[in-house]
Amino acid sequence: MLAPMLRTFSALDGHLHVEEDAPAGALPLGALWLDLQSPTPQEEAAVERLVGLDIPTRAEAAAIGESARLYIEEGALVMTAAVVAGVSEGRRPVAADVTFVLTSSLLVTVRDSDPLPFRAFVQKCKREPAVRERPETVFLALVETIIDRAAQLLDGAQADLERVSAEAFADADRKARRVPIDSRILVKRLGRINALVARLRESLLGLGRMLAFFRQNAAEGLPESAMRRLAAMEGDIRALAEFDAQLSNELSFVLEALFGLTNAEQNRIIRVFTIASVLFLPPTLVGTVYGMNFEVMPELKWAFGYPMAIGLMVGSAVLPYWLFRRNGWL
Repeated sequence: MLAPMLRTFSALDGHLHVEEDAPAGALPLGALWLDLQSPTPQEEAAVERLVGLDIPTRAEAAAIGESARLYIEEGALVMTAAVVAGVSEGRRPVAADVTFVLTSSLLVTVRDSDPLPFRAFVQKCKREPAVRERPETVFLALVETIIDRAAQLLDGAQADLERVSAEAFADADRKARRVPIDSRILVKRLGRINALVARLRESLLGLGRMLAFFRQNAAEGLPESAMRRLAAMEGDIRALAEFDAQLSNELSFVLEALFGLTNAEQNRIIRVFTIASVLFLPPTLVGTVYGMNFEVMPELKWAFGYPMAIGLMVGSAVLPYWLFRRNGWL
């Protein structure tokens, strides 16, 4: 569980000023964005009094259905979307819900996780304090950072998939190095890539629905630059969704091909053992015949009996081998 934190972002002197661990009793001058990270009930109640709205808790946001994730309450847009988290920390990726409450004068975000796009946006505001005159432009800039991070993760997933594919199908290099592939490790890596791609698909779907809802209900009156940014973001989401679908298809192909290679390798090993058993069966039969303890066996007292038995065993092994080679079974 992350430590509770309340950040405020205020427009001061044309810049977006960040205040960490801000008090929840009153809004700072020029406040545009309140970011609640794992808020305590007292902090959430204080922000609700300041905003004049009922801000859904994380449990409430998780309990509502997909159709109720986007709604309007007392003129404010309440939007919940999933943001991929945990990748930069080396954990299994999860789709963490983030609630955006957008009023005419303030943006409020409520989250329990700490996705990298939020940290990156905060650092960007500290390094490059660009002018943000409206909460809508702050909202668009924040969502744009989330989309950029999704694009980076998809590029990384594609690079990981290409490395797995190269290891699985590089037969010539593997024979030269005499290093067999470990299918279990490759399948686990494919599973991790698939988990990330699935979480990104879920996130992109939610972000696309959220931007469409925003365009329909709050885009009127935005500056032309913000409208161009909104259109570009919607186009990026469509392109990334197509990229995600293509990556999923490639994942399925590589996984099926890897299973096919594993089955082919197992069949080859079984064939080798089958041929070996067939080759050794006639010599075993000859040795068994001459290993019987009968008193009347003429070859026992024959000087050439032992060489003859050895020759029979060798010949009975060479003949099937020649037949297999002739028919192309080896």
